[in-house]
Amino acid sequence: MKTLFLALGVLCANFIIYVSGASHYYFTVSHLYYGAMLIAAIYESSRNQNILIGLTTAANWVYALQHPKQIESFVVAFLYPIIASVFVRTIRQLRIQRLDRAKEIDKVSSEKTTLEKRVRDLIIVSEVSQAANAALELEELFHRIIEILSERLGIYRGTLNLYENGQVVKTVNAVLGLTPAEQKRGTDHQIEEIEKEVLAEGKAKGVPQYRIPRTSVKLFSPERVESKDNIAFWVIPIFVEERVIGTLIIDKAKDELSAAEDEQVLTIIASIIAQRVKIKQTIDALVQSERLAALGKLVTTIAHEVRNPLGSIRLATQLLSEPTDRFAPLPKDEQAEIDEYTSIIIKEVDRLNRSIEQLLAFGKPAIANAELCKIDKLLDNCLSTYQPELDRHNIDVVRDYAECPSVNVNQDGITQVIFNLFSNAIEAMEIGGTLTIKTYTQKESKTVNICIQDTGPGIAPNELPHLFDAFYTTKQKGTGLGLYISQKILALHEGSVEVDANLSTGTAFTISLPSAH
Repeated sequence: MKTLFLALGVLCANFIIYVSGASHYYFTVSHLYYGAMLIAAIYESSRNQNILIGLTTAANWVYALQHPKQIESFVVAFLYPIIASVFVRTIRQLRIQRLDRAKEIDKVSSEKTTLEKRVRDLIIVSEVSQAANAALELEELFHRIIEILSERLGIYRGTLNLYENGQVVKTVNAVLGLTPAEQKRGTDHQIEEIEKEVLAEGKAKGVPQYRIPRTSVKLFSPERVESKDNIAFWVIPIFVEERVIGTLIIDKAKDELSAAEDEQVLTIIASIIAQRVKIKQTIDALVQSERLAALGKLVTTIAHEVRNPLGSIRLATQLLSEPTDRFAPLPKDEQAEIDEYTSIIIKEVDRLNRSIEQLLAFGKPAIANAELCKIDKLLDNCLSTYQPELDRHNIDVVRDYAECPSVNVNQDGITQVIFNLFSNAIEAMEIGGTLTIKTYTQKESKTVNICIQDTGPGIAPNELPHLFDAFYTTKQKGTGLGLYISQKILALHEGSVEVDANLSTGTAFTISLPSAH
């Protein structure tokens, strides 16, 4: 467009000179051509610049040919295109140099920004590493990490979830400077679904800041995560030995947005947390191992010293409760009171004996002397032993036995496992209930299964991950070894035990043993 106006200006100037006959103004007009070329050199493309040079050169030659006696007009017509071309080329090169310099400045600025970001990331990683090396509990460490991210990245909230067997076993939250309204606004109702994707795929997910409508947007597209879209929050997997053991949820919950480039530093932070969790697990396992070894030595040292007096106490108590002709009979109410107390003594002595048996079995679970047996007969023998206890607690027994093949087991060991489960079921039904015992086979896995179900209050979800841990108990008088030893005995039989606490009422334990056929 500018070239068109400049060309029209050239033609108009020449037309005025030709019509008016004012040839003495020609050289003034020819100097204006350089001004037109200056404007074209700055603002127009090379093609338009060449067009304008051609027009002005043609105008000079037209004038020179009309005034052949003016030698200087031929000189101007000859030199003008050369001077104009050099003039335009010089300006063009200056423009190119200016653009190159601007690009270099942009590149330097971009590299400076990248370098600043890398320095920032290194500072973040360094500060998080220092915090991880300090003697902090996981909750304190995570709160310190969010403080660092708040200062460096503008992140004000984070959640750490650790999983075992698909269940959350530990949750750590850290929030800085957010009002309850801001916290609520920044909470995504799809977070659980996103976490499941991260746990399954082991890949970080970035959720875009704006999703309208929120429920219809595909959240898990890797392209969205890898793009430069503003990110509302990240869900980062936490790996320990190539296994996802948790998630790190980081979000701002304010108007300042996260950038997709922050994924790398957040992933490194997740790795640092994972190492801290791994160290904690290793220390716990070492402490547990030393604790178990010390317990084994202690048990072998004092078990017999404790069991012998307990046997004497039980025998003496039984003798006290038996009638004798040496003394006059007591009144019924006094005799009833004595019977009540002696019953309590015998019950507590039996409980202590069972605890000692569990401690002795803790170090050396039974597996030797395996023999073929029918599981229903083994269950009936166990039930006959516990029948008085079942009657005392008004517990009905429902047997649902299927025709199962024999199993090759150490009967004492499996009896101990069944006793442990019976004992737990009775304790769960102190005021009565129903104990259902079901047997069945699974042809695919070639196993014989025993399901022992009570109608007690069930098990809290937060207790399930620790149910088979040594020394874990929710009972005031429990040792926390019953289920641990049971699982250990079954493992030696190449079997397993599982718990189902998602029942409307009660809890079911299922024992699986390899079929002998």
